[in-house]
Amino acid sequence: MAGRKRNPTKITKGIGIAVNEILKGNLIVLPTETVYGLGANATNEKAVLKIYQTKERPLFDPLIVHIKSIKDIKKYAKDIPKEVFRLAEAFSPGPITFIVQKKQNIPDIVTSGLDSVAIRIPSHPMIQKVLKKSGKPIAAPSANMFGRISPTTAKDVLKELKGKVNYILDGGICEIGIESTVVSFLDDNIKILRPGFITKRDIEKVLRKKVILTRDRTRKGKHKSDIYSPGMLKNHYAPSTPMYLTDNLKDFIEEKRVGILDFSQYENLNEIALNLFSDLRKLDEENYAYLVAKKVKDSGIGSAINDRLEKASRGRVKMGKWEIKFIEKR
Repeated sequence: MAGRKRNPTKITKGIGIAVNEILKGNLIVLPTETVYGLGANATNEKAVLKIYQTKERPLFDPLIVHIKSIKDIKKYAKDIPKEVFRLAEAFSPGPITFIVQKKQNIPDIVTSGLDSVAIRIPSHPMIQKVLKKSGKPIAAPSANMFGRISPTTAKDVLKELKGKVNYILDGGICEIGIESTVVSFLDDNIKILRPGFITKRDIEKVLRKKVILTRDRTRKGKHKSDIYSPGMLKNHYAPSTPMYLTDNLKDFIEEKRVGILDFSQYENLNEIALNLFSDLRKLDEENYAYLVAKKVKDSGIGSAINDRLEKASRGRVKMGKWEIKFIEKR
């Protein structure tokens, strides 16, 4: 007997449809201000397992739990430092995620067995409505196959997950375009584990104290103990076409089989961040032999852009006098 055929994936604007999918234990793609997320009821272990299975995401890579308001942080976390609430008052709802000690109502599958949980309050009005009407916290990594380019439109999601989910809730183009800033409060030092739209300077201005921006280049994510936050894997956000970083894009202008990720068309770093994943996805569809990109100024949101470029790349490329030299990441 033939296997059960999955219904075709539909793009919808129906909030009620999304709420029903959450309550039935199904997956639903939801828009956020950062990127689109593949969501499930965070308190339903079977539903959360579907996220890992659908994305082919390793079980040691924890998920972010999305909640509707600041007061809900206490529902799912404990021993919460006062600095969490100070940052939440300043930036939430918005693109910032807090790593704190979890309560038992968050299943271990969400946190990869860790005692901590990543919590975020998204600002997009559509996911906010789903959170409020469902009454459930929603676990949601980016809505793409594991390690691939994060989607910023419903059509981007359809290319990645067609036939794998029932519905994609269409909330238009994501306002920010890169994932949230992740901040850890698990020890005496406050650490930014993944840079994002909310910068180190923004955070320090609110807290009036120094925070650490991690630059761990050795983290490979082979074991659960290596990963205590989303976004800490060494390789991520990657196109199918090999991408390399270079110090001089002009060297490759005459190379017809090379796609250049050109940021010169944008006026500022915010515009680059907004268009980074969509531009990378377009280049990836052009059948180039490889892609090249150059890092931006490493300050403010530039740190987040460079983080994504570094993780999406396979290493560096140099144009020598006689040959092109590829230096693969270790």
